[in-house]
Amino acid sequence: MVENEIQYLPWTQFQNMVPSILGLEVTRLTQHLAGEALSTQERNIVVKVRYDVRRFIACVSRAAQHQAGACAQHLNSALLNAALFSEHPSLVYVVDRLQYVRDRMPYLY
Repeated sequence: MVENEIQYLPWTQFQNMVPSILGLEVTRLTQHLAGEALSTQERNIVVKVRYDVRRFIACVSRAAQHQAGACAQHLNSALLNAALFSEHPSLVYVVDRLQYVRDRMPYLY
């Protein structure tokens, strides 16, 4: 991406964007849990990702901009755990959306 093409994002717009984007990923994770035959360990990891995404959404919804770093911990945890399943076709998009949101955070104002 060329430097002058970076889209800066107001904090309030980010707060409005996060629940709609990541809410869909929570639904996708829930469907994955219901539709796949997972081992106990895999299931626990997917549940952890879903939990962290929900915590991130809740944190961003009520936080002030200077608290974004604290919220990012939940997103980073979700990404770390989701990366374990990054080769799974139904979770590739989840990882992509999580990375998209994380990549937007440095451009908040």
